Amino acid sequence: MPKPSLTSSPTSPRFRQITEHLKSAISSGHYEVHAALPSERMVAEQFDVSRMTARRALEALESEGLAYSSDRRGRFVSPQRLRFDISNTVSFAADAQRAGTELEIMVLSSKETTASASIAVKLSVKTGTPIYEYCRVFRVKGHTTFLETEYVLQDKFPNFLDLDLTQSTTILMKDHYGAQAETGDLVIRMRPVSPDEAPSLGVSLNQSVLELEMITYDETGVPFSVGRQVWRGELAEFSAKAYVNR
Repeated sequence: MPKPSLTSSPTSPRFRQITEHLKSAISSGHYEVHAALPSERMVAEQFDVSRMTARRALEALESEGLAYSSDRRGRFVSPQRLRFDISNTVSFAADAQRAGTELEIMVLSSKETTASASIAVKLSVKTGTPIYEYCRVFRVKGHTTFLETEYVLQDKFPNFLDLDLTQSTTILMKDHYGAQAETGDLVIRMRPVSPDEAPSLGVSLNQSVLELEMITYDETGVPFSVGRQVWRGELAEFSAKAYVNR
């Protein structure tokens, strides 16, 4: 990759010029998806800048979703982001599968348990009500994108864990139990990845993740499931419409 000439400009600092050069190299195909990007040391040497400036340039790529970190192996080119309209989508898995995305779902664990106080409130049931709990990992084109833990009521979905959970559970609930997901209350928050989540997501402990928690309601407005998804932030993009009362 040829070294560009960097200028001293208050409107375009040196780290931003390096970031733009790397972005051009990615868009031109010089760096393919999941290809390793130059290290901080290599960038510093190539552009004759400090390690701090090189780090800022690479971090800017990550913040824009064009690169991701993988433990101590360095930074890599991000694949195309998964895009979801959170105004209309209740099940991300169903939405991705309908869109023809190369999505793979693997069940990590499943069990019969009882609702904790917090889950009971969200499902509008008493603490200790029998529920199913299962955890799955979602991969797109072989690369882990997010983890999901979901809680559903046993009495509404008997023998649910006997079904094939490597597909959209929203579709399973509709096809096998007639439970139509109509609406969902969604909360999105940024937080540090936990030590338990990091290995499954393939990220380092100093990386932040996006947590999406959603309560799903049927057509009568009764909640029947609670899901919590932990996303690698650089691999997803969410959009919504805002309505302002005049």
